[in-house]
Amino acid sequence: MKITKEFEFGKIHIEDNIVIGVMNEGSHIDPLSNRLLLSYCEEIFEKKPFAYLSYRKNSYSVDPTVYIDAANHYGLKAIAVVSQNSLSETNVAIEKQFFNQPFEIFKTTDEAKNWLTQVLI
Repeated sequence: MKITKEFEFGKIHIEDNIVIGVMNEGSHIDPLSNRLLLSYCEEIFEKKPFAYLSYRKNSYSVDPTVYIDAANHYGLKAIAVVSQNSLSETNVAIEKQFFNQPFEIFKTTDEAKNWLTQVLI
């Protein structure tokens, strides 16, 4: 399954059971935008577990409370962040505290996809 969907705040590409998100430069991911994205994913996956790969090539902000909702109400089982930016590492350390599922940062999308695939087995 390969699907691409655009939202006002960014774009996702679904490959099998991994959702790859690229958010727009300057956007802010708040609980409402997060619910829109995850509700769409739930429709696609129909209660099957899935993982999210955040490809952070643009600068944007995330309300960390979105991870609490995501961990408790959706089929989301893991998050991987791909970034070359050292500030992202600091942000991910904070974001991980709000998500009670596997959550890691990687330098490449291949590393992240491999890890997510293993987590979902």
